[in-house]
Amino acid sequence: MADDPQAKLARHERRYQALQMRIAGVSPTVIAERLDYASPQAVSKDITDALKRAAKAEAMAAEQLLHLEIGRLDRVMAALWPKVLKGEVQPAETVLKIINKRAMLLGLDQINRNGVADADMASLLGNMLLQLQQRHDVPDPDTDVILQAEIVQGEILYDDAGGEA
Repeated sequence: MADDPQAKLARHERRYQALQMRIAGVSPTVIAERLDYASPQAVSKDITDALKRAAKAEAMAAEQLLHLEIGRLDRVMAALWPKVLKGEVQPAETVLKIINKRAMLLGLDQINRNGVADADMASLLGNMLLQLQQRHDVPDPDTDVILQAEIVQGEILYDDAGGEA
């Protein structure tokens, strides 16, 4: 059965009034009495549904705005790219700013190479170095010396490669 436009409008207005009253601190019981709801639980459900719809609409609007901004950055970058390939410095600097702005808008500046939020640059660089060393089977110079050390009667003796004797 199709909704009557007048009934739909009346429900919308009642929901809006209920929401405004609840924001003002009026209890669901009083709202139910004043706006002719079946129960305070019906008021609470209606308000919760309205808030969910509003949050969803806001999230969708934010997502659309993000796509609009990314599209703008793409167009500016596409216009500058031929100049960057020719080696022009000013367009290259502008493109780097565009890349940084895109990373910020997408949240890429807040995650490290492992996909974990990490604002500590030293930690990020340390993780990158570890990954490169593991990928290319390069020994870590700090742990290499420790692995080559010998403990003799409570003293640490290094081999010739470690330096100390």
